[in-house]
Amino acid sequence: MTVGTSVYKIRTTDEDVLSMIQECNRVFALLSDRLDKMEGYRGTPEFRNSVLMNADVIVTQSSNGIVLRDDGNPASYWRVTIDSTGSLVYTNIGRDYS
Repeated sequence: MTVGTSVYKIRTTDEDVLSMIQECNRVFALLSDRLDKMEGYRGTPEFRNSVLMNADVIVTQSSNGIVLRDDGNPASYWRVTIDSTGSLVYTNIGRDYS
């Protein structure tokens, strides 16, 4: 096993499986604690009014896309995809999206 100075590296040279499991659990606990500090809580994040990202959102399947909700009463959900010609395709996927 690699011996490193980072707290997130596996720091065991023992080939014993139990030792490896314990070391992995230690690293996972450190990562979990760090995520808790970054998110403020553990669990599924809730997106409120906006989502800010510093990266592209990539959809790799043509059947998937961005899902939007309209203001109808009752509201409908629409999937926006792109076809092979580069045109946007809007598909009404109904009133219940899950």
